[in-house]
Amino acid sequence: MSFNVNDIITKIGGNDFVKGLADKAGVGAEQAQTVATDLLAHAKETGGNLMDSAKAIAEKNGLPLDKVEAMAAGLGTTLSEKASVLGDNASALLSGLLGKLEGTPLGDMVKSLDKDGDGNPLNDVADMAKNALGGLFGKK
Repeated sequence: MSFNVNDIITKIGGNDFVKGLADKAGVGAEQAQTVATDLLAHAKETGGNLMDSAKAIAEKNGLPLDKVEAMAAGLGTTLSEKASVLGDNASALLSGLLGKLEGTPLGDMVKSLDKDGDGNPLNDVADMAKNALGGLFGKK
């Protein structure tokens, strides 16, 4: 699966999202698009998070660090919110399947993912995914 940062930006809100980032940082929409794209690409390339990437991207684009940090924070928050919604939707969808798997070998394997012992492994899997995404976007 390829990583296309422009697809990600489009899927999290497109032009309205970019305009919001631009307004937050006091830059033009085209520059906000470039910075958001650069932030995501740099974070992926380095394995760091968006805030760690802000300084390099500010220097690359000739912008003050505080403006790039504002865009990184907005981008990270939005991506975290989208990941949370996705996790919640997946949890709701899969919870019915767990009941059908109960007592089967696959069900036993899925049950082993229940780290907190509450009978629902989906919240634990969702937490693992959120922590992984949070590490990329500067939140845990």
